[in-house]
Amino acid sequence: MIKRFIIVLLVLIVIFGGIFGYKAYKGYEMGQAMKARKYPPVSVSVAVSKIGNWQPYIHTIGNVSAINSVNVTTQVAGQVNGIYFRSGEFVRKNQVLVTLDDSLQIAQLKQYKSQFIADKFNYEQYKKAYAQDAVSKASYISMLSTLRQNEAQIAQAEVTIADMTIRAPFSGIVGIRNSSSVNLGQYIKPGANIIPLYSINPIYIDFTMPQNDLHSLKINQKVKIKLDSYNKIFYGRIKTISIDVNTVSRNITARVIADNNGMYLRPGMFVTGRVFLPVIHSVVTVPVTAVTYNPYGDFVYVVVKKNGVNIVKTDYVKTGEERNGVVVILKGLKAGEKVVTAGQVKLRNGLPVAIKNEGADNKSKSKTKSNSKR
Repeated sequence: MIKRFIIVLLVLIVIFGGIFGYKAYKGYEMGQAMKARKYPPVSVSVAVSKIGNWQPYIHTIGNVSAINSVNVTTQVAGQVNGIYFRSGEFVRKNQVLVTLDDSLQIAQLKQYKSQFIADKFNYEQYKKAYAQDAVSKASYISMLSTLRQNEAQIAQAEVTIADMTIRAPFSGIVGIRNSSSVNLGQYIKPGANIIPLYSINPIYIDFTMPQNDLHSLKINQKVKIKLDSYNKIFYGRIKTISIDVNTVSRNITARVIADNNGMYLRPGMFVTGRVFLPVIHSVVTVPVTAVTYNPYGDFVYVVVKKNGVNIVKTDYVKTGEERNGVVVILKGLKAGEKVVTAGQVKLRNGLPVAIKNEGADNKSKSKTKSNSKR
């Protein structure tokens, strides 16, 4: 029995050994065939990494505000007898906006001036008499006081008459007149709002930014302002930077002054802005699609020649700011290298590639050279 068991065991070992040996041999043959096999080139699109100047900026949002704004009011009471402006029009400094009926004040002024003639004559007589000791000093001083009181009444009447002509305190755009508060023949009281007035050319834009950007801001720094409602671009410069930081949002405010030709910017409008930072020179950039983002490190596929064939090699990079489909390469790539921008899914290091846009790339290069020669 033991001999039979040993014989069966040996037979089984021989059989299974043969089977496993055959499998191993076939696997070896297949591996050799795979090594000898040449993969067809992968079709890809490429772009050339470029070097140039990079303009960094801080993107921000802001609100438009007038340099000067006021509700024009009256200091005296009176009946409106003239309105000399239209809502929304431009007025100049000291231009007459509204007049009040001043006929009573003019009559009083005439009365004071008439009394002044008599008081001045009496004063001159008392002055001569006092010089000759004909009147007492108290009588002379009393007459002088009467004359000065009359002069004060005349000055007060003239100021009141001047205040009854309401003028623009500065040049600007008037708002919409409230027809229920200012009308011809209407009696208005001191402090009544006549019309809002705004000075909007030049104009202020207050931009809010995180406190971390404070170190990048300087007085007279250039700012690009975009007004989406009119699709207009304006340029201004930082005039003031707030000294305090908002304790809730931790934002600071930068006030920009800009020309407002055409009066497109209006107080209260929402705008976007770009605060330009110093230009960075000699920066390498590639299309965003060329970068493969990976938890273990970002990389690009660079096309190189090997034995006359285009192949790709993996080049790990450190990326920077991204804008308009272009990304800055801070480390790991040189200018003038061909990087794959489409078709990376099928690639791995060392595979041959066929460039789909080779002709277009050459044309763009030739155009660039011809333009540089011009």
